[in-house]
Amino acid sequence: MTPAEPPVKRRAYRSPLREERARANKTAILSAARDLFVRQGYPATSVSAVAETAGVSEDLVYRHFPTKRALLLEALAFSATGTGENPPVLQQAGPQAVRDERDPRRQVERFAASIAERTALVRPVDDVMLSAALVDEQVAQMHQDMHRERLEHLTTVVGWFAATGPLRDGLDLDAAATTVWALTGPPMHRVLVDGRGWDQERYAQWLRDTLVATLRP
Repeated sequence: MTPAEPPVKRRAYRSPLREERARANKTAILSAARDLFVRQGYPATSVSAVAETAGVSEDLVYRHFPTKRALLLEALAFSATGTGENPPVLQQAGPQAVRDERDPRRQVERFAASIAERTALVRPVDDVMLSAALVDEQVAQMHQDMHRERLEHLTTVVGWFAATGPLRDGLDLDAAATTVWALTGPPMHRVLVDGRGWDQERYAQWLRDTLVATLRP
């Protein structure tokens, strides 16, 4: 008997054009979702409205994002980077530049400039999540988890600071990370920009000076 020939393995077909179209559709969905959430709020924004604004089918939206809550979370990440293909936060260009900076003061200043811009970009969607959390327990949990993860990321960043130069006397890693978490979050941006009427430039300068004074000897 002739031995059976092994099955032929088919190579997966990749179409650069198809992949580019998929990326463009995802970007259009996230852009539409961000704009509608910020303008209309979370309850009033339907997935069908997002699909119509993005020029895609509702099924395609659900193919990328299984729930409206997931779409809201991804819209926040999209607000920071302008792309739907986001690597983990600490692997993005801004944090990597902070990690690689060897001058202790300049490292904190570089971080302050990056985080000030990022906070301003994500805050409108964070505000939407905050209001949605009042009526949706799952969104409330997502919001808490997101800011808990932000603290974890900032603990890593403060570890980079400590590796480059000493922290201010008496300031341990946990206290430093918690302080940075409080100073750089959307609530402080809301107080200073909305409450005090500061523009973004003044906020960024305040954040830089405060972080340097707080963290370095």
